[in-house]
Amino acid sequence: MSDVNEESGPLRHFRAGRRAVLQSLATGVGAVVFASRASAEHVHQVAAVGADSAAASGLLFLDRHAFDTLTMLGEQIVPGSRAAGVPEFLDRLLAVESTDTQKRFMQGLGAFEREAREAHGMPWKTLTEAQATALLTKISAQPDSNVTRQAFERIKGAVGESYFSTEAGMKELGWNGSVTFAPPSACE
Repeated sequence: MSDVNEESGPLRHFRAGRRAVLQSLATGVGAVVFASRASAEHVHQVAAVGADSAAASGLLFLDRHAFDTLTMLGEQIVPGSRAAGVPEFLDRLLAVESTDTQKRFMQGLGAFEREAREAHGMPWKTLTEAQATALLTKISAQPDSNVTRQAFERIKGAVGESYFSTEAGMKELGWNGSVTFAPPSACE
């Protein structure tokens, strides 16, 4: 048994508990049987097209629209996150995450898109800074049970944890580059 803590890392905010995973596995058996009937040739064609478009954009999981939305959101939540490479890091991390985690993340971005379209009739990534700030203020004041508020907390957690794990983020927290460790005798 591994000692790896499944609840660590920037995307832990999007991970499902074991019960939800087991339920989705049981439900997914029918989907796997159905999906296995698809021709192997079609599956390989779809995979090749997906790989080509990802390679062209440099993104591994997110499409350009989702990446731009995440970039804008991240910068609004933690200024400097774009320069620190947080959106690219989260894209790479999402590429190797479970389907459930990926789905929850995309639903979180979708909640922001819905808010922007309902309030201003445009996607989040095209909002002005003032419009985005007003919507973020409104979302952060909603009850904890609100779906968009939950998405906000999850994305804020992923962006913040990723940013403050970078050199820029650690320096912002006061790290000056020097690291000292107590001698082993201090552990006694």
